[in-house]
Amino acid sequence: MIKNIISDIGNVLFEFDTAGFIEKNIEAEDKEKFFDSVFGSENWNLMDKGDLAFNDARNYFLSVYPKYKDVLNKLFDSSLTLCLNMNNNNINILKEYKEKGYNIYYLSNMSVETFECINKKTDFFEKTCIGGIVSAYEKMIKPSEEIYKLLLNRFDLKAEECLFVDDNLNNVNSALKLGFNSFQLKNMSDMKIELKKILK
Repeated sequence: MIKNIISDIGNVLFEFDTAGFIEKNIEAEDKEKFFDSVFGSENWNLMDKGDLAFNDARNYFLSVYPKYKDVLNKLFDSSLTLCLNMNNNNINILKEYKEKGYNIYYLSNMSVETFECINKKTDFFEKTCIGGIVSAYEKMIKPSEEIYKLLLNRFDLKAEECLFVDDNLNNVNSALKLGFNSFQLKNMSDMKIELKKILK
């Protein structure tokens, strides 16, 4: 029996629109390379994991793309929330499930700076969620199994009683291997439909 819903944050709870950011700020001939060199890079993952300090990541990306110095500085000055559309969110859906008796948690790959900025803009994490894990605080990152095991141990959860929602298939597959119920949310607007299929 599922008792707990565990949600990723970016593109599950809130829209993290890197494509929109690039479309708005980056010249056509640089778009693909910019994505690969910044959002899709190993150094972005290291920042999310907490192995690369936030300002060190900023300086690295500035060295890679000095042409977009102003854009990158604005992005980092915003704690990366320039990519975030908090108006497109699934918060109310999870609040409804809390009222139905489900325990709500979060599990996200994200820098400390970004999470702290988001946390100041909403009371969701403190009032709706029992708790959760953000990768950079723990120095571990999805899809590594250790971060899922940490969540289970920290909150005394059983994997088979948890439903994990993520937009990344690799992260979903790691959860499934550990016995979680899980699905990939390909489109944020499908959250209500997908949850209803499983939590009848």
